[in-house]
Amino acid sequence: MAKKGYLYDGSKCIACRGCQVACKQWNQLPAEKTVFFAEGGGYQNPPDLTMLTWNLIEFKEKEVKGIVSWLFRRRACNHCTDAACIKACPVEPVKAMTRHPRYGTVYVNQDLCIGCGACAEACPFSIPYVDENLEKSFKCWSCIDRQDNGKIVACANTCSTGALQFGDRAKLLKKAHARLQALKAKGMKAFIYGEKELDGLGKIFVLPGELKDYNLPKNPVATAFINEVERLIQPYKDKGKLTSKVVKLAWKQVKERHHLG
Repeated sequence: MAKKGYLYDGSKCIACRGCQVACKQWNQLPAEKTVFFAEGGGYQNPPDLTMLTWNLIEFKEKEVKGIVSWLFRRRACNHCTDAACIKACPVEPVKAMTRHPRYGTVYVNQDLCIGCGACAEACPFSIPYVDENLEKSFKCWSCIDRQDNGKIVACANTCSTGALQFGDRAKLLKKAHARLQALKAKGMKAFIYGEKELDGLGKIFVLPGELKDYNLPKNPVATAFINEVERLIQPYKDKGKLTSKVVKLAWKQVKERHHLG
């Protein structure tokens, strides 16, 4: 089966946040308390992804020559081909952070997850969140249950403007390039993100403006410290005594060594 993926077109998004609601409804995620003017006085709610919010529309105002415009971007797991979270997951012999063999979806096997947070430390997009009480990592799992039953993911299913589509990644990439050319033909500045980053993201973006307008890394890479952490925790793996605490301490030690926040 061809690898599945998303196409998000920021020029079509009206930030209705229907995708956020659909994600919560389908995955039975409780609402979070928010205020009307969220972080920074804007309309974005909640302010960030959490273990209870796996899909978020980011709001950003841009002013050019006195004209203010809205820039929107859907933030959720990008289901990277070269997934840092999978590389960093210390659980063996079968990793808790893994990839679906048919769809290419990156998801957390909750039965194996120890809540160590290595996936969150490694992700260049800051996507996974750990519930410290449950000791489990949470993020978008691309509605594998819906896919198994021939349905598209809940977020794309509810998008009323066609800003969010789901299907075969190769076909969506062709649509992305066609859309980019159409926008440029109208005189709009726009770009594609996700085609080649980390060997190809599972989510392709068509975004108006420039990369600097968005909260996206120019050249995302898996953190260089994964191997260093791995060396510290290997003795515990060898003795069968690997725990969440051991992994967290190893990441803390490595970050302090390199003077990271």
